[in-house]
Amino acid sequence: MKRFLFVAAASLVVLSACKSLDSIPTSIGLGVVTVSTSDGATSHMTSPTAYFVDAVNVSIPNSSVNADTCAEIGYPGTTQVSPLSQIDAGQPVVFATTLDTAQLLPTSADVNGYIFYRLATNDSIRIVPGTTGRVTIPGTSNGYHAFNFTFTNADSLKIDPILASADSTHDLPITWNPQNGQHASVVLQLEFGPTLAGINQQVFCQFTDNGAHSVQASLANAFRTAPAKRVHAYRFLTTFNNDGTDEVVVISTYATDSTVLVP
Repeated sequence: MKRFLFVAAASLVVLSACKSLDSIPTSIGLGVVTVSTSDGATSHMTSPTAYFVDAVNVSIPNSSVNADTCAEIGYPGTTQVSPLSQIDAGQPVVFATTLDTAQLLPTSADVNGYIFYRLATNDSIRIVPGTTGRVTIPGTSNGYHAFNFTFTNADSLKIDPILASADSTHDLPITWNPQNGQHASVVLQLEFGPTLAGINQQVFCQFTDNGAHSVQASLANAFRTAPAKRVHAYRFLTTFNNDGTDEVVVISTYATDSTVLVP
């Protein structure tokens, strides 16, 4: 059975509902670095994480594999987490933005058996969405290989006001600011239910990051006519690096809950 590789950015676990995944059928040393940010008043902060495993028969997010599709699924969505064998990558993992540099150190295994490299509890560093970052993995002689490379972070995301009138029966147009020059994807979650506290369904969409797409009417109508509804969206951008033996992927996300619904 194909397993979806657990990632620290919780919003990505429902990506299995779409098709933005790369498969790894055979054993490979895999490092996963996640950097997440969201709407901020004047500045943005992030608490990056990393982990290193022997990946076998798993799938990982790939923002370049664009599905341009929507599906109605339960909220919040679930995924099967199957712990994989850990690989020693040395320490510290150094993570740098254009504003800050920090050291990530391994912590005790969590309930799923994963050892994460993190900042100190409640610590974070400054980041500018859309700028470059650098990750330096020291590696070990009998474990995961050393890597030192730059990548681009997901840029800030703003979804334009959505016309959510209950009397509309047409496709629902969605527009946003694209991240130019990058192979990013935008995930849109149209969440709904009988009350805000009882939201239990969502129209889950993944779009090519070109600034515009539509949700088909058959799915949009369930959202538009629901008593309670809200929107969560995020841009994600993946960067892969492979030395011929081991591989590392950086998954950068920018999330927003600020989308306006026009009745």
